[in-house]
Amino acid sequence: DLVNVSKVREVTCITINRPDKKNCLNLETVRALKEAVINFESDSTSYVGIICGARGNFCYGYDVDDFAKDPEMIDKIEALGLFDIFCKKPLVAAINGYAVGAGFDLALWCDFLIIEETAVLGCYARQFGSPISKRSAERVVSVVGMHKALDWILTGRIVKAKEAYESGIVNRLVACGTGIGQAVNFSCALANMPQACLRADRAALYSLSNKYSEVVRGEIVSHFEKMRIIAMDEVKRGVHMTKSGDVRIRS
Repeated sequence: DLVNVSKVREVTCITINRPDKKNCLNLETVRALKEAVINFESDSTSYVGIICGARGNFCYGYDVDDFAKDPEMIDKIEALGLFDIFCKKPLVAAINGYAVGAGFDLALWCDFLIIEETAVLGCYARQFGSPISKRSAERVVSVVGMHKALDWILTGRIVKAKEAYESGIVNRLVACGTGIGQAVNFSCALANMPQACLRADRAALYSLSNKYSEVVRGEIVSHFEKMRIIAMDEVKRGVHMTKSGDVRIRS
């Protein structure tokens, strides 16, 4: 399969499975990835998703061999709208090896980036003369600021894990070989929290950001209002039961 899906308790792991291509994206892979994300979102027993790549790399961008065969490939991928979807549950990018070009875009689409110390990021579209999407540019600028975004995007240079972490675009910098495990631990901790409150707070934050289009932000506001009502009802009842069995009682 181009994309593998597995579960660890309430966490769904979505793995791009094209290791011979450094997990590059083509139309079929993005279609499978989108389907996996939609299935995760609709799974009432799964609270947090992890996106990663098989055997050594997160994602090396678009598949240039497939692009050479079909010059419309990128337009077709953009039309699928994967990176424009607001997933109603948190997504964690577990990054090792390369996360460049569209792979960098995929990582930025996630809520949290956990990166191994030997991994690299980069806006590799520059190397092929392809302009970055407006969406990607906005996401980089919103996190690292205009001047650093100009450096990364216009030069297309490799951004090492330490620099990415110090720039604030990465949440956790971890030892080589531990990325997936650390991502699972982090995700399980999120999954153990009261979910309506967590999703309401997440939606509130995204409603204030430029990560999504104005139309999608309207959907996010609606989701926030729905989750807030559910969370406040739980608070009024006075009890939160965590997955570990802890009971939180309103004083």
